[in-house]
Amino acid sequence: MKKPLTYEEAMAQLEQLASQMERNELGIDTLAARLKEAQQLIAQCRTQLTEVDTEIQKVLAAEE
Repeated sequence: MKKPLTYEEAMAQLEQLASQMERNELGIDTLAARLKEAQQLIAQCRTQLTEVDTEIQKVLAAEE
């Protein structure tokens, strides 16, 4: 089973994908698969950010 990526690793992969797309380095056959991969990475990052935000809110609420 593959270890989940850290937020930083996922963002680095997204940046690499975006760069490849901007430079037209991906063939049409590869592009669809890479877009799906990007969607999954974005969803993962969004989830991680939401979880961190929830934790921060809990800590801040506990300090009040």
